[in-house]
Amino acid sequence: MFDIAVQPPTQARPGVILFPPVVARVHSDPYRYGELSQIWAVATLVYRNGEVASEQLGGQTADSAHPMPQSLWDNGNGNGSSSQGCGANRDQGYFYFPDLVIYQPGRYRIRISLMRMAYTSESPEGIACVEENVDSHSIVVEGSAPRHARPSTRERAILQILKNDGQNIPSPPS
Repeated sequence: MFDIAVQPPTQARPGVILFPPVVARVHSDPYRYGELSQIWAVATLVYRNGEVASEQLGGQTADSAHPMPQSLWDNGNGNGSSSQGCGANRDQGYFYFPDLVIYQPGRYRIRISLMRMAYTSESPEGIACVEENVDSHSIVVEGSAPRHARPSTRERAILQILKNDGQNIPSPPS
């Protein structure tokens, strides 16, 4: 399973880095995706109808998988795994997009696509395959929007885990 752990703000200003920064995570049976080194995520800006908003999203739009730190994220029961018992989904890795910026006013979503390299005898160099997509909530971009949003308690905890893992977490824009 793949989801957005830290959502972008619901309102943003054109040309201003989104805060909080977007974080996606993959959590699944450890054998579903195999090696984390074979997966990465790509952020794309889409309109409400799903059409790609070309050239409107800037910043780091791709990230390779980062292994989940020892202090696994809490999926509801405090131990980093779902409450479904043995063999349940476990947080495997995360993807961090620290400086996304939307250039034009409008209503958008950020689509995060989980990518995997597939190797075959016909393509020994590998082919990139889209495994899953997940869309953020809607973002209204306009000049009068607040400069940043306050992350939820859970999102702040996730950002702290990333900071402890060595990621540079930006401050809210002033």
